[in-house]
Amino acid sequence: MIVAVIAISLVIGFIVAAGVVGTQAQRLARQRREPVWRLAEAADFVAQRLPFDVAASLRGHELSALLRGHLNQLQFGADPEDERALDGPDSEAPSVTEHSSSAADLYRTVRQSGLEVSLDDVEAVVEAHLDYLRRIGALAAVNDPGDSGT
Repeated sequence: MIVAVIAISLVIGFIVAAGVVGTQAQRLARQRREPVWRLAEAADFVAQRLPFDVAASLRGHELSALLRGHLNQLQFGADPEDERALDGPDSEAPSVTEHSSSAADLYRTVRQSGLEVSLDDVEAVVEAHLDYLRRIGALAAVNDPGDSGT
């Protein structure tokens, strides 16, 4: 008799556990996957998409510094020493879509930190990095304001 009670309680426990695990798995499957930026992965992705001459002129630490600087720029906005940041709280920081001004700002920042890179190299890295961020889901595609959606 005791063996039957133990067997029935084990079966009931397994059914309850399977039900809980199944409902939690469904809930997690419906959630949006959060993007995770990894430097090594970003560097590999960007290095593969750079033009040959740009990839040949950049060293590993320079590419890493450019990627970190660009991510910081996107995440935190303008550099505090930048005059646009000193205009006040109502001044607008450049949007992600303004990658040419973003590249120019990043170029100034990395040149001040002592990296010897060209503006063309920085622009190519910024473009490839934005592609990486779109690929991992960190940036959404933005519709053109002139586009009516038809």
